[in-house]
Amino acid sequence: MVDDNNLAAFRQMIERWCDERKLGALSLLLPGYLSLNGLTDGWANLYNALKATRALGHEAFSASDWDLLNELIRSAEQIVCDANNLTMAASRAAMVK
Repeated sequence: MVDDNNLAAFRQMIERWCDERKLGALSLLLPGYLSLNGLTDGWANLYNALKATRALGHEAFSASDWDLLNELIRSAEQIVCDANNLTMAASRAAMVK
């Protein structure tokens, strides 16, 4: 899951990419990052932005950035899936009543 250390590393990576002028990666990542509002839709936007950024290929990133991207994708996917599972369970429970 995403913890404070991952989020701090994520922010540092974005700042480093700004300094390095990695405009292609930033143009894909920042819309998702800026939409992160703690709700499921924000996490889904971040998940999609992370996947689009990763699609640039591993050669576009350092090994540590590549690993962080993959870890953040897994975490965001888990958050979105967990939220969807809770929503579906609540819907089923409401239909049973």
